[in-house]
Parts: sequence; structure tokens; C-alpha cells
Amino acid sequence: MADAPDKFDRLLAAHLEVNPKSWAAMELRGVDDGTPLVLDFEYTAPGEAEVRSLLRHLRSATDYEFQGGARDEKDGTQRWMVIGATSPMTLSLERLNAWVTQMIEHGRDGGPANFDGWGARTPRDAPPGPKPSAKAVLGKFLRKR
Repeated sequence: MADAPDKFDRLLAAHLEVNPKSWAAMELRGVDDGTPLVLDFEYTAPGEAEVRSLLRHLRSATDYEFQGGARDEKDGTQRWMVIGATSPMTLSLERLNAWVTQMIEHGRDGGPANFDGWGARTPRDAPPGPKPSAKAVLGKFLRKR
């Protein structure tokens, strides 16, 4: 797996390129470095073993809520994922970049799995419209062990 470091370096660079735009958009909506936010996140993994490994890793390294499992795709394949949410936190662009870097490292070291991205919400906000449950997103659940 000689290309793995390059793959994760490219993934990190892509996320860090987008973060300033995302942070600016949040600032336009009134978010600042004192606004508590919950970050929803998602990983994609090659298979069940990598999902289980990432679940164990995240459990030991974070206090986040998350679940892993597979979603059936239209082409008959399964997409193995871990989805979750952080505890409320305050961020700045620098802290967001550090968090994304850490999440990519968790995926690299704990899966391997690709960190697909994040979304932000304030803890008091209801999701904009009905948010699908984890069960609706993941067809085959893996239990936290």
C-alpha cells in the first residue's frame, strides 16, 4: 500500500482547500468562534473489517456518537460507511482545519477509511427538514462493541 500516504495527503489537501469557503459561508450565517457547533461526519471504507476497525479506533480516541454499516447501492454493491456527530464544540477556521486533519488521520490509522466530509449545525437547531436516521442510511448495522 505504498500510495496510501499520498492518497491521504491528497484527501487532506482537498478538504483544507474547501474549509475556508465553508467557514466563510458559516460566518455569513452568524457563526463565529464562540458559536457552539455539532459537526456531522462521514467515512467510506472498503469493507466491513475496515469499518469495524475504524469504530474501535474512534471509540478509543473520541467521545463522538457514531455508527457503522453498509448501504445497498442501486448497482447491487454495498457502500461501507461510518457516520456520526461530534459533541458540541466551538471552532475557528484554524480549529476546523485541525479537526479535519485529525479526522483524516483517524480514517488513515483506524480503518483505513476515507473521511468524506462534515456538516455543521448548532446544538439547538433542528435539522433543516427531516434528517434520515442512521438506519435509513445504513442498511446493515454494526454494533458498537
